[in-house]
Amino acid sequence: MLLRFGVSNYRSISDYQELLLAASSLKEPQLPVISVNGLDSKILPAIGIYGANASGKSNVLQAFAFMRHIVLKSHINGSATGGIARIPFQLDPEVLKQPSHFDCDVLIDKVRYHYGFVVDDDRVREEWLYAYPSKHRQVWFHRKYNEKPTFYFGKFLKGKNKTIEALTRDNSLFLSAAAQNNHKQLSKIYRYFEKNYFLRLNAGHGFGHSPVSYLDNGMIKTRIIEFLKEADTGIIEARVEKLETAVTDKSIIENIQTALYDLSEIKNSNVNDTLHFGHQSVGFNSTFLRLADESRGTLQLLILLAPLFEALESGKVIIIDELDTSLHSLLSLKLLKLLNSPTSNKGGAQLIFSTHDTNLLGSEVLRRDQIWLTEKDKQGATHLYPLTDIRTRHTDNFEIGYLQGHFGGIPFLGGLDALFAQEKD
Repeated sequence: MLLRFGVSNYRSISDYQELLLAASSLKEPQLPVISVNGLDSKILPAIGIYGANASGKSNVLQAFAFMRHIVLKSHINGSATGGIARIPFQLDPEVLKQPSHFDCDVLIDKVRYHYGFVVDDDRVREEWLYAYPSKHRQVWFHRKYNEKPTFYFGKFLKGKNKTIEALTRDNSLFLSAAAQNNHKQLSKIYRYFEKNYFLRLNAGHGFGHSPVSYLDNGMIKTRIIEFLKEADTGIIEARVEKLETAVTDKSIIENIQTALYDLSEIKNSNVNDTLHFGHQSVGFNSTFLRLADESRGTLQLLILLAPLFEALESGKVIIIDELDTSLHSLLSLKLLKLLNSPTSNKGGAQLIFSTHDTNLLGSEVLRRDQIWLTEKDKQGATHLYPLTDIRTRHTDNFEIGYLQGHFGGIPFLGGLDALFAQEKD
């Protein structure tokens, strides 16, 4: 479970910006939130980020994806002289030279951990991990490159810490190096970042998973099909067929699937598996169609539903840029209702998304502390803030207030007629 995330000096983000998933103490009746034993704060099941085009909504999500990527790959894929491929804020020469900061608080097996790091173009300047099994902080490790010693290991972190320290490059995270060397305690933290997230940061692509595998899962398959029925897609069942393919043909098929992947957005888990959806036809029989015959909206919905139902079962985090792409507002509402419901969201799943769909603001599926906005200042830097930072009442129409510019986060269009009047003159 993700409790908070903070970042500075990354893409359009200059000063430190923070996204909080802890519920605020709103006084009026509210939608359900997630309660965790031993955690004082209640946790939000969803966060929606609104803002004008190019205001930095996507960059907030990209920042977390970058942090996760460095955790998972810095020790495996990096080289001794490769540096760190970050993208700092480039509109201020002074900020451009400064390091980038990333940190987050997560909940793993009912224990809160605070992890973060600071990097520049060449090295990891600082890295730390603290655990809170009770209200008292345990320092597991702290690393700072210009101090002696560079690494400090707390008494609660067991294992071959000094050996792994010697193997950790300047441009590699210690957490990444420790996991690659089977450090028992730190491998659990690494696996959390590896296994607990579904990310779709490009609306033209999927989550990197195969819906075929989910449609082999009886319970998840049933829920996906029921949702597709209620969404009026015409689909009433799904069938995964096993095809006999000669070994010599498999490489050819794999190449074709790779070429088609960007078009269909769905890739089978096995070159011998094919997925067909049954539609109700005349006489109440099922007619099975190829994936290529399904609408783009149906494919987008399938791509979203597969990780959603797994997340609802296991408490994973889904991060989606542009939730409204190829998805009707009523379907977005239904997805959020699944996250909000304690009946369907028993695992404590979370959804963080950006969108332009203002219908969600007036639908009572988002609390005020679940609505966040991005806006750029005159220097081109992104500022991220929740609606609770603005004086509002729960009875206000947030959709109208947002569109009228009362909360910020909308484009300033100016007088466009003047462009044509000037051309005429």
